[in-house]
Amino acid sequence: METWLLYLSMVLKYTAAAALLFLIVMAPAYLARQTKKDKTNMGMVRLASWTLGWTLIGWLWALFKSTRK
Repeated sequence: METWLLYLSMVLKYTAAAALLFLIVMAPAYLARQTKKDKTNMGMVRLASWTLGWTLIGWLWALFKSTRK
């Protein structure tokens, strides 16, 4: 009976961690949308965030590009 609680807590923990990671990786795309970038720059930021967001350099580039005026 206690094992299903353990499994449920593990599933919830990993689901929350995956959702938080997804939000962090997609933050530059959200910021580009909020700063009203044109379609070309916003597309570059989204593409970089989706494809290179797992690397620190790609994520920082996308974050820089999304907040730069």
